[in-house]
Amino acid sequence: MYLLITIIRNYLFSHHLIQSRKYSDVFVLCVGNIRVGGTGKTPMVEYLIRHLQNIFPLAVVSLGYKRKMKGLHEIQDTDTAQMVGDEPKQMSEKFPNIKFIVSKDRNEAIDYIRNKYKEIKLIILDDAMQYRKTTPTHTILLTEYNRPYFLDHIIPYGRLRESKRESKRANTIIVTKCEHGISDKEKREFTKQLDINEDQKVFFSTIKYYMPEDLDKTKSLLFIAGIDNPMPAVDFLQKQDYTVTLLKYPDHHTFTKEDILQIQNKAKNNYQIITTEKDAVRLREYDISFSVLKIENEIDNNFLDYITNEIRTHIRS
Repeated sequence: MYLLITIIRNYLFSHHLIQSRKYSDVFVLCVGNIRVGGTGKTPMVEYLIRHLQNIFPLAVVSLGYKRKMKGLHEIQDTDTAQMVGDEPKQMSEKFPNIKFIVSKDRNEAIDYIRNKYKEIKLIILDDAMQYRKTTPTHTILLTEYNRPYFLDHIIPYGRLRESKRESKRANTIIVTKCEHGISDKEKREFTKQLDINEDQKVFFSTIKYYMPEDLDKTKSLLFIAGIDNPMPAVDFLQKQDYTVTLLKYPDHHTFTKEDILQIQNKAKNNYQIITTEKDAVRLREYDISFSVLKIENEIDNNFLDYITNEIRTHIRS
């Protein structure tokens, strides 16, 4: 039933039986996936901001998943993760000069940016692959190297939000969380399995971790993770010669006072607390000390030139 609904919905949009807005005066760059969680959307959006902010005036539009604040809202310094969502809050703290808008209606958010910030010509839509009411100028689809969509199945038999054939809507496919040192042969073999169209581009990315400088080598780590798949981070921490105990919570978990007491009690036994950037913005609302494991994406060298040229060509035209 779920598959049938998504097929009908996508058919109606793809054949223009339901209207979808397209913008000519701004470059709308969609970052998304066809799988539920865990493909690395936030690190990808941060990568784009980090490398494009000095080239193009830009803004970011997010849904603000699980936020308490309703309607369209431009994120302010005083907003909490509970108010606007953990991932938008995380990104707004890292890039305070960028405009971040949370809204269920992406078209309303785009119009808000176009009217209020006329200098902005690049708008990044965070997690908007399934938002068909907007036709992006360019769509980046993410898929994990170890959990690719071509080996998955539609909900409830797998974790796909929609059919694998919807990957054809993407202009670019980025394979995330690859092992460092992946060979050109492995990339070619993986690309074949993606079954791409001639006009689609494929790039590969890896995650680079940054160890906190305030860790005590004599203590074990209590890793607090409310993310989809914390195991790559656990593996990295263990390779740094730490004994790691994982305390896993659901993705986007809202921490309670009981959770904090549990964490503090576990940390008493010669543990130091470390967490992800996404969890950190929620944990800061409590009186608890922790270190943060930061990550960044590293993508094939030619990707940045490619996407910069795509944006620049559209803006000039």
